[in-house]
Amino acid sequence: MKKILVILFTIGAITASSQTVNPYLPDTLKPQQINGMTLVFNEEFNNTGKPNSANWSYEGGFVRNSELQWYQSDNANCSGGRLLIEGRRANFPNPKYVAGSTDWRTNRQTVNYTSSCIHSRGKKSWLFGRFEIRARIDTTKGAWPAIWTLGNTKDWPSCGEIDIMEFYRINDIQTLLANVAWGTATAWQAKWDSYTRPLSQILAVDAHWPEKYHVWRMDWTSESIKLYVDNEPYNMTLLSQTINADGSNPFLQPQYMMLNLALGSGGGDPSKSVFPLEYEVDYFRVYQNKTTDLNNQIVNESEPYIVYPINNKIVRFQYPKAIDNIPMKVSVYNVSGVNVFSHNFNNIEPQNELNLSFLNSGIYFIRFNGQHSKVCKFILK
Repeated sequence: MKKILVILFTIGAITASSQTVNPYLPDTLKPQQINGMTLVFNEEFNNTGKPNSANWSYEGGFVRNSELQWYQSDNANCSGGRLLIEGRRANFPNPKYVAGSTDWRTNRQTVNYTSSCIHSRGKKSWLFGRFEIRARIDTTKGAWPAIWTLGNTKDWPSCGEIDIMEFYRINDIQTLLANVAWGTATAWQAKWDSYTRPLSQILAVDAHWPEKYHVWRMDWTSESIKLYVDNEPYNMTLLSQTINADGSNPFLQPQYMMLNLALGSGGGDPSKSVFPLEYEVDYFRVYQNKTTDLNNQIVNESEPYIVYPINNKIVRFQYPKAIDNIPMKVSVYNVSGVNVFSHNFNNIEPQNELNLSFLNSGIYFIRFNGQHSKVCKFILK
């Protein structure tokens, strides 16, 4: 059923540019306008030097998957209108080497390869929207480039993982992947919804595909995650399916961005490859729905509902008296009018609380649908 569903994706209305973008070069045009959406974040990597430290940090050392590279900031630099992440050969002592260790991170005496992983953890994260990343990936043996996101809370995989793009070898077959993962009852074991496409199928249509920049896209709403490559649908995951073992849904919380070039492991043996390997990111943009008429429906504190946040982003709302057997639905929206949280109460109580600690700081609206239909505005700090 999955393979039938993906062909039904809607592309969405885009304001087309009259100018043609050279697929072999970084895009120098301004970010496009998308009907009904607002550009809320964009990183064009147009500076020279390090990526903007207000948005990006770096992983360090040997990190995951028994990969060969030592992550460091030196290998990620901006020039020529794009971020260049280089995989390089190296030969220096492993600073964390421990004789007799059984941990792959500490039992290697020598670092033979370096690369970079930049991420926006603790600096920038987003809940829902359209994510667009234009990049050119290296398909050389040993390369494992990725564009992916992780949730702000919980350990992996219950935090949620979205692989907007991964490229590595499956049974030594070069493969492009689009994946979504969430938690199970077993620690560190994920439930995966994956789509794979052999590179050979892509090359049969365009032999120059690896030489070109491509646009990887995610459309993420409270109902689904849809992943595209150059507007071609690759995967769709329904959020009704992405439930962790504890009943939480990791894709109803903000996610932060990861951009990295891993070496070895799933990427294959790079020992005979020509270095450096290069992974180029032209831009990263996030669009969200434009504000709705919620902005015009704000009620003041003289109305029955009074809303205010308290410690740890616990939002409390009050009603003059309890009313049994009167259900009430409470929905929270961000400034783009996107429903980021909903909860049903069986009764109206004099005092009620919602835990919104998973939300970013900012302005939100809360709508009460039940005996009354009102909207209040509040700020999370």
